Amino acid sequence: MESIPSRQVRAIKEEIRGIIQSNLSPTQIFLIRSHLDVIDDITKRIAEIDSKISDLIISRSEDMRIASSMPGMGIISASTILAEIGDFRDFSSPDKLAAYCGLVPSVYQSAGKLINGHITKHGSPHIRAMIIEVAHAIIRTKRNSKLKKFFLRIKARRGTKIGLVALARKVLCILYHLIISQETYQDDSLGKPRSIKCSSVQSTSMSLDDMIRTIIKAGYEVRKN
Repeated sequence: MESIPSRQVRAIKEEIRGIIQSNLSPTQIFLIRSHLDVIDDITKRIAEIDSKISDLIISRSEDMRIASSMPGMGIISASTILAEIGDFRDFSSPDKLAAYCGLVPSVYQSAGKLINGHITKHGSPHIRAMIIEVAHAIIRTKRNSKLKKFFLRIKARRGTKIGLVALARKVLCILYHLIISQETYQDDSLGKPRSIKCSSVQSTSMSLDDMIRTIIKAGYEVRKN
């Protein structure tokens, strides 16, 4: 019981023992732990895949570091975008890159006027999907980054969909400049990103303390009546 990292829980450990022994059977605790073990196993496998991806793109470690410095950009999105685009110097400008990724509006003529339509969606759909996902991640965050403020301004005038596409294109153009100049993204309004670590369950025994930790981890509230 002393190994449980909660002073409030340890303070009422005897009451908790009684609650667990009278309300949750060992079978129920076993089933809860089994499900948590499955979640931990999936988490470990995801981490292994991420590690493998990192090994495969080690030759572009500096580009990965630069791409990952941008808000909303994770290892999967960064590695996918870099792999799909290849050498950024193949494009003479960020606008050419945006056109290659299909993030520019189609243009058609009507009554002698040029009218912008929907984005062309030319090029790799994988890049476009990842850039759009990065844009989604930026607007979902609670932090008011410069990029999120840009989206909110476009959204207020043109709507959410156009704002999202405009943000995706801006992210791609900024990434182009960063990769070409070999500089990381800077935004004074952003703090240090939080590091999240996932730990797996190592022990296979089922002591009472293990049961308590398991039900707390599963989201159950343990308290004195």
